[in-house]
Amino acid sequence: MRWLQLHLRSRRVPLALTTATALIALVWALSLAYTDSTTINIRTASLVIMLAVVAVGTTLGGADDALDRTAAVSWPLRRAGHLLLAGATITALLTLSTVTDARYEPFALLLRNTAGLLGLTALGAALFGAAMSWIAPLTWTLIAALPLMDPSRDLRIQVAGWLIQPAGTTAATVCASTLAVAGLLAYTLRGCPLRPASEAALDQ
Repeated sequence: MRWLQLHLRSRRVPLALTTATALIALVWALSLAYTDSTTINIRTASLVIMLAVVAVGTTLGGADDALDRTAAVSWPLRRAGHLLLAGATITALLTLSTVTDARYEPFALLLRNTAGLLGLTALGAALFGAAMSWIAPLTWTLIAALPLMDPSRDLRIQVAGWLIQPAGTTAATVCASTLAVAGLLAYTLRGCPLRPASEAALDQ
């Protein structure tokens, strides 16, 4: 399994996992200590999920872009597995809070937002590279978290603010699912774009 250890280390997975876990735990601890609510606010939860996904986004590219295209390895399969495991890990970390008095819930909403934001991040990585993959999820989350965005029957608001819509909102679910599938396919089939040699050398 040495190849797996090398792969995880080359993608900085331990650091990303530690960062995501720390962010999720920090907000949970603050909510447990300073609020009486049993459910963490959806805007706060969405910001936490976005930050965890952004941390994971740094692992979507390696130090050697050309290596990710070698025919000796089934990179599309590895990229798909990497992305799916990342989504499952973030969702699992969020779900651990349900056994405490302050929790991220409901599960359907956590799953929807994690899948949508991770898909958006993967799409950004496939188009602009892992280093720039954070821009789209950060921008969309900040827009959705604005006070003027609330649960609404207006289809445009449901799409623009899909992150804060109640679980079961059809338009929000479709939007998140579309982002998730598009990101998964784009990243799995294309990977990150090749960077100039001078830029790639900075990561080595």
